[in-house]
Amino acid sequence: MHFMVGPAASRGLKALGLHSTSQTLYTVFLLVLVLLSLVLGKIISAERPPQPLVLPKYLHCYRCLLETKELGCLLGSDICLTSAGSSCITLHIKNSSGFHVMVSDCRSREQMSDCSHTHPSPVFGFWRYSKCCFWDFCNNPQNREISMH
Repeated sequence: MHFMVGPAASRGLKALGLHSTSQTLYTVFLLVLVLLSLVLGKIISAERPPQPLVLPKYLHCYRCLLETKELGCLLGSDICLTSAGSSCITLHIKNSSGFHVMVSDCRSREQMSDCSHTHPSPVFGFWRYSKCCFWDFCNNPQNREISMH
């Protein structure tokens, strides 16, 4: 490729219908944009469109009506199902002398207002702490330490 300088260059540009350097730069810039849009358009259209996230229809939770860390589930070990968008929950009931029991269950979307709250218990000297999680069996004893901290 040869570049012309001086009067020959201006005659060459005039022959192309380009009268100024700014118009030449504008034309080159426009040409580059058109080429980029053609090349990138083909690359982007060749990619797969993003797939929508498919959520499961139900969330599976561990259910136990009375559990201790030492003895495990003492009453009502089971599995419960709740609709997608709901949660699994474990309610901890404690006192200052070391008493600690748990209740695990499903929690519907409408009942999730008590997730992750500490409240005094109706029984003097006790308090309750509830914690929700959102994947299958996240509240069972094996997964509780990972999912509820």
